[in-house]
Formats: sequence, structure tokens, C-alpha cells
Amino acid sequence: MYHIRKRITVVSLCLLLMFLLTSCGSGSTSAPAQDNPEGSGEVKLNMWAHQGQEKEVAFYKKRIQEFNEAYKGKINVNLQIIPSGAGHAYEDKINAAVTSGGLPDILDMDGPFVANYAATRILAPLDEYIDETDKKDFAYSIIQQGTYEGKLYALGAMESSLVLFYNKKLLKEAGITPPDSLDKAWTWQQFADNAKKLSKEGRYGVTLNMNLGVGEWMTFLGSVFVWSNEGELLAPDKKKAEGYVNAPASVEALQFIHKLFADKSANISDTPTDFEEGRAAMSIQGPWIIQGFDKYKDLDWGMTYLPYSKQKVSASGSWAFGISAQTKHPKEAAEVVKWMTNKESAVEISKQTGMPPARESAFKELPQYNELPLKVIKDQVLNTAHARPATPAYPVLSAKFAEAYQAAAMGQNVKEALDKTAQETDRELQRFSR
Repeated sequence: MYHIRKRITVVSLCLLLMFLLTSCGSGSTSAPAQDNPEGSGEVKLNMWAHQGQEKEVAFYKKRIQEFNEAYKGKINVNLQIIPSGAGHAYEDKINAAVTSGGLPDILDMDGPFVANYAATRILAPLDEYIDETDKKDFAYSIIQQGTYEGKLYALGAMESSLVLFYNKKLLKEAGITPPDSLDKAWTWQQFADNAKKLSKEGRYGVTLNMNLGVGEWMTFLGSVFVWSNEGELLAPDKKKAEGYVNAPASVEALQFIHKLFADKSANISDTPTDFEEGRAAMSIQGPWIIQGFDKYKDLDWGMTYLPYSKQKVSASGSWAFGISAQTKHPKEAAEVVKWMTNKESAVEISKQTGMPPARESAFKELPQYNELPLKVIKDQVLNTAHARPATPAYPVLSAKFAEAYQAAAMGQNVKEALDKTAQETDRELQRFSR
């Protein structure tokens, strides 16, 4: 998820946003869409989208223009791209709109925050507008991230994943053959052994990209290790963290992370280009970095599947679209969401950004995902992807879990750090259960 780079410092903002959203409640009123001009049957809608990478923004603009042409005389959408700035501008805009009652009819949001927006009545459910057959075409993880308390609130056109990138030359020199199919994925022990074997003076076996800071990245990556070890961040009903995020399986997962650093297989002080410049033989990262590999002419790279403990699990989650609970035209707004997430949109955004599509049917239009290396991403998206917990307390859970991950990497007491994660998360969950 290339957006992880933008989210790593967003937690404090999210806490403020949650406070404002909760205090706002359902008493806020607004009229995001303009009333239809007299004598006109055309519905006017406003839509917000974050300013992602240039090609992503171009996709938003092009698809909305095509929507307006296809629905001319019926629906017209005014798209506003909200500058990202330092990574907070989009959330600031939503924050201000909530307090002033000026939300748009349609908006996009990062997947992990859907539950917060749903719980605070920012979003309206989509269920009555989405055909069940069409719904089944989406990767399960996309439905998972867009669902809160049994209702669907958001759909996305693109997915994400984490894979294990490797330097072909360095692995060949070490006599290591990376897995070429999901059923041959390395176990944790095999991964750790190979990372240690690849480590030598001036080079680490793997980079876990600690340079991205204590934030969403560490939760995005660390949660996968917990799930693979058959652990959970929250109870199945998402009402409790105690006994789950700090359970033995979770502690063991972060202790495995600790051992990679303790064995000098990973670098606590890595830099953003350690893999690209040969200072790390492998890297766990997302497909968003592939476009930058062209800058490194000597890099002969490959990708393989994430290592696993007791079950094969991969990360997932990206930006999704939903309709405002304040819109006067939910049916028409839902048409926009469906348009922005249909097969054509999923294919186009994948071509533009390099991110995997969110629909199984879209993969059929992208033959490059049938062969290695991109087949790794497809296999994980369709078979092992796991969404982060759909809970309004996610910002607190993520912030505290990231701190625990950092504590593990630095050799601190993992159990104590995860106990704190459980306590702080449960305290936040209580706010939403009143």
C-alpha cells in the first residue's frame, strides 16, 4: 500500500478526529448536494478524493468525467481533489466538514478508518444498492475492510499486499532458491535461517523498513505475523482487546520479529533504499515500490510470498469509496461508488498505479498477474489477504500496537508493551459502547 508512507504520522490526527466525530454524533445536518435546478432532472453531487500519486489522481478525474458523460441529464458529479500536504490535509478537511455539516455526497477513505466513519455516522450503508453477485467479485479482504457491524459501508477499486522482495544475484550466490508458488512459501524458520545466511559485513539479510517510523507501517506489517501465528488483535466481535492482542500467540509473533534484529539479520537503523542499493538482500514491502526500481539499473529483483508460521496470511487494505450519511441522494451517490469500483475502474487503476485490482474479474483482464513475479500478488490477494480490524477504536489500537512492535525490535519487554496496547484499546472501545 504505497499510501502507508503517508499514514505513518496520522495517528494523533485520527485521535482528534475521533473525538470530534463522536461529539458530533447524529445531530449534524447538512445538504452536501445542490438542489436540482428548477426544470432539470439532473442530480448534482459533490465528491471528495484524496490527492494520491499523480497517476491515481488522473484516474479519479478521468473516471468521473466518463461517469458524467454516461449519466448526462441524470447525474452530474463535481469532483474535488483534496491536497494531501504533509499527510493530514485530507483528514483535516473531513474534520472541518463534520463540525460544520458540510460533508460531500461521496468520499474516499483509507480502509482501516471505514469503521470509525461508520460508527460516527459519517457513512451510510451500501447494502441495498450493491448486487450480491457483484459483491462476490470483490476480494474478500475488500468486503472485510468495508464492513462494520454486519453492514457494508465502502468498496475499493484497488487492493494492496506485502511481499518478500529479493536480490536475485545475492540469493544465487548464497545458494538460496526462493519459493515460486504459494504452497512452497517459506516457514518463519526457513525465512530466518536464510536471512541470517545472507547477512554479512556491510549487508543485512532483510530490511523491515524501520525507517518508516513508529506508525501505521508497523501495524500493517506486524499484524500479519500475529495472524499467521493464529493470533488476533481483537476478539471476534471486535469488542475486546485484552486476551487477544496480548495473548501468547501475539507475544510470540513479535518475539520472532525481535529475534531477526537480535541475530543481526535485520537493521534497526535502516535507510529507505537499503534493498535497492544492495545493503539488504531481501525486503518486506508493498508493490508500490516497484515503480521506483527503474532508478537502480544494477538491481535484479524478484518477489516471493510472505513467510508463515501456522497459516499463510498477507496484508491488505487500500483506499475505498463510500456515501455520506448526510446526502440527499443516496441512490445516485451509490451509482458513483459502483462506477468507481466496477471492473473497468479496477483494471484501469491497476494499470495506472501498479496496485493489484480489488476484483477477481479484473485480474482476468490483466494477464501479467498470471506469471511471476506479479502472480505472487494475485495469489495473496485472492487467497491469503486479511484486513485490519474493522473497529472505531482502530487509531488507538494501531498506535499502541506499533509501539509494541518497536519495543520488540529494540529488545524491550514484548508482553508489557502488548498489555498496554490491550488496556488502551479497551479503554477506547468503552467510549463507543456507551
